[in-house]
Amino acid sequence: MEILLIVAGALLLILVISFFRKKMAEYRIFIKKVANLLGEEEVPPLYLFERLKKYIDGLKDAIARIEVSRDNFLTILNSLSEPIFILDKEGKITFLNKAAWDFLQDRMNPEGRRYYEIFEDYYINEMVEETMKSSEPQEGTFITYVENDKKYFHVKVIPVELKNGDKIFVILFHDVTKERKLDEMRREFIATVSHELRTPLTSIHGYAETLLEDDLENKELVRKFLRIIEEESARMTRLINDLLDLEKMEENFGKFEMKDVDLCEVVDYVYRIVQPIAEENNVELNIDCESVIVRGNKERLVQMLLNLVDNAVKYTSLKEKGEKKVWVRAYDTPDWAIVEVEDTGPGIPKEAQNRIFEKFFRVDKARSRKMGGTGLGLTIVKTIVDRHGGKIEVDSEINRGTLMRVFLPKGR
Repeated sequence: MEILLIVAGALLLILVISFFRKKMAEYRIFIKKVANLLGEEEVPPLYLFERLKKYIDGLKDAIARIEVSRDNFLTILNSLSEPIFILDKEGKITFLNKAAWDFLQDRMNPEGRRYYEIFEDYYINEMVEETMKSSEPQEGTFITYVENDKKYFHVKVIPVELKNGDKIFVILFHDVTKERKLDEMRREFIATVSHELRTPLTSIHGYAETLLEDDLENKELVRKFLRIIEEESARMTRLINDLLDLEKMEENFGKFEMKDVDLCEVVDYVYRIVQPIAEENNVELNIDCESVIVRGNKERLVQMLLNLVDNAVKYTSLKEKGEKKVWVRAYDTPDWAIVEVEDTGPGIPKEAQNRIFEKFFRVDKARSRKMGGTGLGLTIVKTIVDRHGGKIEVDSEINRGTLMRVFLPKGR
């Protein structure tokens, strides 16, 4: 019995020694691999473990820096106002920035979907397809509507080859709505100015040609033709002066010199100029002014109020029935200094009230030209008010009159 126990113990001891030898061999292999990873020769295990800990800590720091860099890059992309889409080589959307989400207007989640499932425009899909086939950038113009507002985008599809050999495709949308609208406004402006100048020039040329061919014996007819030539010349001069004045105010070099100005002085000055015209046209002109100081340019404030009062008097004088009155008021409020010009004239249609400050817009073109207007008076008024940091409101009804209310920042 004792012999059996001794044999069993010996066998167990052999097994334990064999197990530990195997584990020690594995341990030595592990230590050697770690040493090779760290670029070390045979060193004590404790030192090797310390080096391994530092190596792991370094990897953690590197990963943290990469994550911060990635987050910063994503923050930059999301801060851009232009929509950006990134597709993988199969055409699936792998990334889009915040502007791109807004551009899609809360449609289905586009991530992981193919481009043609998201973009409803044929030309965009065609550009992407051509770029994926040819690996050449494609670009074009895309027109869409955002909340009933027409938008123009310059679209560019760019192939990008990554360092690992993979290929992605970047779609950039650049909003060119402002430039396109400005271009349209510029063309419309040039066409309008050309038309405005062509009419008086045609009249001047026609009457001058008639005078040259006439024997000039009819003095009354000659004076009539010369009067028309003089009036048309004056109209062109006013138009050119208004255009130059408006351009000067819209440019930086037209910056106003601001001082404290008493609005009553402006009202009195304008009253003295317009009162004779009002009397001549049987219009009763009334002023009501309490002393209020504004921060502004006196010359421009006079120009603003003169345009408003002159318009009110002229249009009120056209009434065939009813009272013909114009009121000019200036008064103080806790937040603003206010100037009002009210008349009993023909009024402005509701649909036109939002456009009366546009260049060359006229409610009644024939009547405005007949009165010698350039179509720029209210545009100049709006520009002066804006440059003073103020605002202007219009309240008008057909056959009931018009009220123009100007809000100006107070001085002192």
